[in-house]
Amino acid sequence: MSAALLRRGLELLAESEASRAAPSQAKPSGARLKRARKAKASQAQKLRNSAKGKVPKSALAEYQKRECQNHLTTNLKFMTSKRSTVEESVTQQILRQNRGRKACDRPVAKTKKKKVAEGTVFTEEDFQKFQQEYFGS
Repeated sequence: MSAALLRRGLELLAESEASRAAPSQAKPSGARLKRARKAKASQAQKLRNSAKGKVPKSALAEYQKRECQNHLTTNLKFMTSKRSTVEESVTQQILRQNRGRKACDRPVAKTKKKKVAEGTVFTEEDFQKFQQEYFGS
């Protein structure tokens, strides 16, 4: 928090305290009244001369506005109260899109059953005949 913001907040706080105490006091004299008007006018001029004509807020209000708030309970209530049913295909599509490209993120492929080795179509005689024709032995 900047010193200027803190100073401005203290000025506004002092001003509000002075306005509370003012009604209980007796009326000021004419000279005092002129000084009070002049002070108010200069105060208004200071406020008008602030950045882009914005009226500064009190430091306490700024702090409370920027203070961290815990929204966990409200978020949990909202999430538990909303129970929407989504189709399974849509859910699977969302999960597929959010899955990473690394090998550890990919689903495990199901192992296929190994086929039992079948017997050959050719007989032993066919192999011997081919060997004699090809190698000439």
